[in-house]
Amino acid sequence: MLKLSLIFLAFIALFVLLLRAAVIFMGRITGKYVGKKHKAAETIINTGKPPRTWICSSANKMAELREEAIGPRAVKIKEKARNACLKKLKGLIKYFKTSPLCQDEETRKILLDELSKVRRAWQEKDWGEIIISKPTTPSAQT
Repeated sequence: MLKLSLIFLAFIALFVLLLRAAVIFMGRITGKYVGKKHKAAETIINTGKPPRTWICSSANKMAELREEAIGPRAVKIKEKARNACLKKLKGLIKYFKTSPLCQDEETRKILLDELSKVRRAWQEKDWGEIIISKPTTPSAQT
């Protein structure tokens, strides 16, 4: 009987340790996910450009083209990048509409308004203009 209770106690201890490790692991994954979303929103609002992580594959493809940067393949790459960024921005807006991690409703409204303005700008402007344009931060305006 003593042997059985020791085995049961060891099983419970192992189960608790594994559960604790799983909680820590999930916390880190969630932290990275949330951190990426908030950092992307900050970058978009501050610069008016998509984050580098959103456009790096398209930038690499454009770099491979070199002289053919204005040909039909380049236009196709730019359009694909634009659509991907608009889709990610739409997902970001959807995330912030329901996120409990906003300070208050006023902050959420301001954040969603700014992201919506950027989305409209990305839809209206030429994509090359968005990627190349200078950031509109207070330091750039002085």
